[in-house]
Amino acid sequence: MIEGLLRVVTPKPSVEANEDMTDDNTLERVAIAGASAIQRLIADRDSLRNRVHVQQQDLVALSAINNELRGRIALVHHRYIELAKIIIAQLEQFDRATRDAMQDKEDVATPPSDYADLIALANRLKPRSDARPANEGKSTEW
Repeated sequence: MIEGLLRVVTPKPSVEANEDMTDDNTLERVAIAGASAIQRLIADRDSLRNRVHVQQQDLVALSAINNELRGRIALVHHRYIELAKIIIAQLEQFDRATRDAMQDKEDVATPPSDYADLIALANRLKPRSDARPANEGKSTEW
């Protein structure tokens, strides 16, 4: 576009009176075209500035939303960690209760060592099966 303007603005070596008027008209047209191009550039610049401003406002809004979402995700993460800790504690309690119940069952099946001496004494004092009672020889028939 500028090259075309240079050709129009540059005078030719042989200048006549009619050509001077034509050159003035051409120069006027070139000046108007230049002013129009400048106005378009200014309008484009203003349009781009407006778009940048709108995009900056969007960026600020999206950043605020992003920060809020990060906070919520951190809160959810914290709550899940707390929930997991509670569940683990309850599972440990359940495990302890189950082990205690199994231990109590084993304790009932096997007498404690304190009673072992009494059981041994009872076994020694227990009548023998080969010894006969006194009335065994007599027959008691009805």
